[in-house]
Amino acid sequence: MAERYDLVIIGGGNAGYVPAIRASQLGMSVALVEKEPYLGGTCLNWGCIPTKALLHTANLLNEVRHGKDFGVVAGGIELDYARASKRKDQVVDTLRKGVQGLMRKNKVTVYRGVGSFVEPRKIKVQGEDGEQELEAGNVLIATGSAVNTLPGLEFDGERIISSDDVLTMEGYPESIIVLGSGAVGVEFASMYNDFGVDVTIVEILDRIVPLEDPEVSAELKKAFEKRGIRVLTGTKVDPESLKKTDSGVTISADTGSGEETLDAEMLLVAVGRRTVTENLNLEATKVEVDDRGIIQVDEYYRTAEDGVYAAGDVVGGYWLAHAASHEGIVAVEHMAGENPHPIDQNLIPRVTFCRPEVASFGLSEEQAKEEGYEVKVGKFPFRAIGKALIEGDPNGFVKVVADAETNLLLGMHAIGPKVTDLIAEGVFAKLVEGTPEEIAMAVHAHPTLSESFAEAAMAAEGRAIHF
Repeated sequence: MAERYDLVIIGGGNAGYVPAIRASQLGMSVALVEKEPYLGGTCLNWGCIPTKALLHTANLLNEVRHGKDFGVVAGGIELDYARASKRKDQVVDTLRKGVQGLMRKNKVTVYRGVGSFVEPRKIKVQGEDGEQELEAGNVLIATGSAVNTLPGLEFDGERIISSDDVLTMEGYPESIIVLGSGAVGVEFASMYNDFGVDVTIVEILDRIVPLEDPEVSAELKKAFEKRGIRVLTGTKVDPESLKKTDSGVTISADTGSGEETLDAEMLLVAVGRRTVTENLNLEATKVEVDDRGIIQVDEYYRTAEDGVYAAGDVVGGYWLAHAASHEGIVAVEHMAGENPHPIDQNLIPRVTFCRPEVASFGLSEEQAKEEGYEVKVGKFPFRAIGKALIEGDPNGFVKVVADAETNLLLGMHAIGPKVTDLIAEGVFAKLVEGTPEEIAMAVHAHPTLSESFAEAAMAAEGRAIHF
C-alpha cells in the first residue's frame, strides 16, 4: 500500500531539502526522495562547499607566502594537499550531518532511491531494498543538474576531468588546461595557480567570466595574467585533435591568430551543466521540457501538470544554490496558499570565489542601455579604500549602475576583496527600491571594505570623496 504525503519532493539538494523544511513549517507532511547516499545535492557534496574549502586553503597559502610583507616571516611553507583534502571532507561531513538533523527536526521522511512518476501524483521509489510507491497531494521536482562536456572530450577521471573529479583526486597536476571560464573554470584556475600549477584558461568567447560586466572581465584577466595564468579568449579547441599520453594530453586550439598545440598533464572541462530529468518518467505527466532539458514553469514554479512543481537547476535561470533554495520556498508557499512574491531575477546575486573575488546582481551598464535605460554609473577602486590597503589587497573596484531618470538602482558589479560577502548590501538596497543616494546616506564604518560600496554610490551621484 502506498504511503500518502501532502508533498513528495524528488531531489535532496537546495531546491529539495530547503523547501521540505518550509513545507513542514507550513503544516504539510513531507517525503523527500534522494538517490545519493547524502542529502545536500551538488552544492554540499560536489560544488559550493568542498570547492570553497579548497579555495580557502589556496587563499591562505597565498597569504602565508606573502607574510613577510606584513612582518610575518615563515619558513618551510608547503602545501599538504592530503590534509587540505581531509579538512574539506570534514567540512562537508559536518554540514551533511546538519542537513540530516534538520530533516529529523522537521519530521521530513527521507526515502533513499530513484524517484519517478507512475502517475502525476504517484511516485515510485526504486531503492536498494526494492520498490515503494508514494501518493502525493503535490510533487516538487528538484533533481538538479550534472556536469556537462563536449563530444570527443568525455571524462575519464585521469586526463580529461570534471569539477567532480577534482574533488576526489588524491593530488593535483603540475600543469592543467581549463576549458571554460565561467565561475567553475576561473575558481579552479585560481586555486591551482595558488597550488603552483601551470594553468592555461581557454575560452571560446571574447572575454572570461562572460556573464559579468565587461570591465570586470577585463580586470580579472589582468589579475590572472599578473599571477602567471595564461588566458586565451576567442579560442576554440578541436576535440578530434585530442591525444592522451603517459604524461598528459595535447589538443589543438584556434586562437584566432593561428593554430596552437596546447599540452598539459590534465584537461579540466568546465563548459557548464545539464539538467537531470532522464529517470523521472515525465511521460506519465503533462510536464513540458524544452530541447535543453529544462522544465517549463511559471513564476510560482508550477509545471503544466496540476499539482506538480519544479525548482532549482532543472528549471534553468541562474543555476545557483541560493536561487534554488528560494525557488523551492516560493513553490511550497504557493502550494500552501501563502501568496508568495515571485522571484525577481535581477535580485539574485552571482558570486565567484576566485582571487580576486567577483560578485554582481542586476543589469550591467551594457545591458541597461540595451534595455533602453538612460544610465548613470559610479565606479570606485579598492586602492582608495584604507582597509583594502591594510589587508594588502587593493585591486579591483565596485561599480554601481542606476536609472538616470528615476535614480533607482539597476545593478552592482564588483571585483576585489570580500565582494562575495559585500554584494548583499546592494541586493537589499535594490529590494527596497533604494537609490545610490540612499546607499551613500547610510553611514558605513571606517575602516571597512564596505566603504567601497558607499563611495561607488556617491560616484554615481558625482560626489565620490576619496577618488
